[in-house]
Amino acid sequence: MKFYIHLLFFLLFSFWGSAQKKIQINFALQDEASLKTYLSSKKTDFSDADLYILKDFKSFAYFNNNDKLQVPEILFFNNQGYLVKNRFNNNECTEVISDIEKVNRYKSDKKVTLQDWLQFISPLKNPQPGIDHNKITVVINWAIFTDQYNEQSFEWYKKIRALSLSTKINCILLNLDVQQKWNLTEKQKAALHIE
Repeated sequence: MKFYIHLLFFLLFSFWGSAQKKIQINFALQDEASLKTYLSSKKTDFSDADLYILKDFKSFAYFNNNDKLQVPEILFFNNQGYLVKNRFNNNECTEVISDIEKVNRYKSDKKVTLQDWLQFISPLKNPQPGIDHNKITVVINWAIFTDQYNEQSFEWYKKIRALSLSTKINCILLNLDVQQKWNLTEKQKAALHIE
């Protein structure tokens, strides 16, 4: 029970950085249809191959406990599968996307690999061809429960989609919502205030 209380406390206050704000996070169970409906309502033209989710509740908890449940967030992995060290601001991210080939020249963190991330995420729709590990990979986070913060994520995604026709890159549009198919226990639902 202590784990679930810690998880809930962290989720309530970490996204927006201030415990003084009264913020209610409304988690709801999502599925393929609800995610696609949401993306369509936001006028986001997406490819099924790009849509990924967290694998299970353990992955959700891992992301939570390691400050990875952040929106907007974009990560660049070079063609060797290493995370680019720079944390770019929003404007810089747009510039990096525009000149995506430079990602391979940026300093990388050899301790953080694309493979590390792939163990916690899965394609929304199985089976999919998977990730080409010889390409640059971009991971863009979004979530329905962070609705007002998704605009930047979707803008980055649109720019990536425009480039992907001419550039060989993988793009992962990673949804961070709680998924219906995780079959949460009643304790897990209660911790997240899901009815």
